[in-house]
Amino acid sequence: MNSRPVQRPRAAVDEAGTGGGHPVAIGMRIHSVARWLLCLACLGAGRIHAAAPRGGDPVIFRSGVGRFEIAANDGTAAATVNAMADEAWRLLAAPLALPESFSSPVFVRLIPAAEWSEPAAFRVFVEPGGLVSARVRWDAQPQGWVIRRALVQALLLRLGVTHFGVRAALVAPLWLEHGCVGWWHTHQDAAQLDALKQETAGLPPPSLAELLAWQRGGTEPRPLSAGSVWLLTFFQAESPAGEWPSLLRRLIAGDEALPALATQFPGRFGNDAERELWWQTGWHHLRRVHALPTLGAAESRLALSELARLVVAVDGEHDAVVSVQEALGQSGEVWLDLELQRRTTEVNRLLPSLHPFYRNPGLSLAAALAGRSAPARRDELCRAFDNDWRDALELEAAAAAALDWLERQLRAGP
Repeated sequence: MNSRPVQRPRAAVDEAGTGGGHPVAIGMRIHSVARWLLCLACLGAGRIHAAAPRGGDPVIFRSGVGRFEIAANDGTAAATVNAMADEAWRLLAAPLALPESFSSPVFVRLIPAAEWSEPAAFRVFVEPGGLVSARVRWDAQPQGWVIRRALVQALLLRLGVTHFGVRAALVAPLWLEHGCVGWWHTHQDAAQLDALKQETAGLPPPSLAELLAWQRGGTEPRPLSAGSVWLLTFFQAESPAGEWPSLLRRLIAGDEALPALATQFPGRFGNDAERELWWQTGWHHLRRVHALPTLGAAESRLALSELARLVVAVDGEHDAVVSVQEALGQSGEVWLDLELQRRTTEVNRLLPSLHPFYRNPGLSLAAALAGRSAPARRDELCRAFDNDWRDALELEAAAAAALDWLERQLRAGP
């Protein structure tokens, strides 16, 4: 079908080199409504146990309504990226102030490397109707950072569409893209945060002006990408009254970064030298903070609740949210088994960082997911998880009530 070119976002380029030598790109183009309707009609609804593609039809996985939809001819590839999309949404919801869902998801299409003709490793597009799509090269041994950057870039532009609609000025700032990828990586695995601290221990902080002005098209030095993670962390730490979410929206809208920073963080600095001192002090403080890699109670509850519920097809047609016990009873289907294996790995990874209230539910969920072969034992383990989950919710609620009471008493005074 013919397409009519439109003005591209200010940050859009044909390709941008990365430190690893693999270019990435960002762009805007138009697709006719008919093409999208045809694609959606062919793709159908995504399910965990989607059938293997027949006749070249893609398999669709959906990370959640209004979040991500992943399409690929290789079902294993789609399942892998869908799991990463779930993880991206969970870990970036707070720093990006994501809504519960978008009016339309981010559409991601995985293209086999043999069919990929672009010089870039991925492309992200904003459609005139507000749809955001990404095309990603899928290699036999895919690089995780490529997938992460594609998902993050698409998420940033979709957030921009939500706040401002389709406009030429929408951008995904390069430092913010790197910062989100690094935040994701270090919060997925606490050891990576320690590694980042060690890596940056001997590095001087890059200037704030340099980070905010970082543009696509050249090399991507590691000191800048590492500094971007600390900058994202710093802005959140310095944002008790919502300064960071306001700055984030202005940056995605394409506003000039330094004037927007001065406006959204009033009173922090009076000139360029004070601004850099403010940032460098924060860099060194954050890098030296020693903290146990423990999630809060609410974060632990959210992480486990998402791992303990699945969307599967009932009677081969209708999607339904089911418990772990129900899903385990349907194991034996290839896509469901792959997803259960992934969740087993994810729960075991989370266990060391779970809040004490949710440590027992985490242990019992891990045991239930690992006990798929014996129905009687499986049901017993699932009941243990239900009991531990109920106890954890009661503990969290009781602790919150006690703290609220104490705060009221302190405010009331003697």
